[in-house]
Amino acid sequence: MNEEQIQKVLDQYVRNREYQRDYYRNRYNADEDFRSKAKENAKNYYINNIDKRKEKYQTNKEYIQAKRRYRYWSKKDDLEGFKNKYPQDWINFFNY
Repeated sequence: MNEEQIQKVLDQYVRNREYQRDYYRNRYNADEDFRSKAKENAKNYYINNIDKRKEKYQTNKEYIQAKRRYRYWSKKDDLEGFKNKYPQDWINFFNY
């Protein structure tokens, strides 16, 4: 693709996103009936899928904990400290 085609595709994307945003804001976001139904559906989905969320956490528990530790050490700008303190996590999850 040349530069003109790329720019055309990007402009179309931007115009479409603006249209979708305005359409939602004007059509649905202002409608109280729609908003109340959406809130009710979200609440029901949350209640009906609590077990799935717990199961997902339990299956990925080690990875989630390792990721939290990794982010903590990367914010401190000390990944070498993370590697030294948690070598097994580094080998299992972050050694690319």
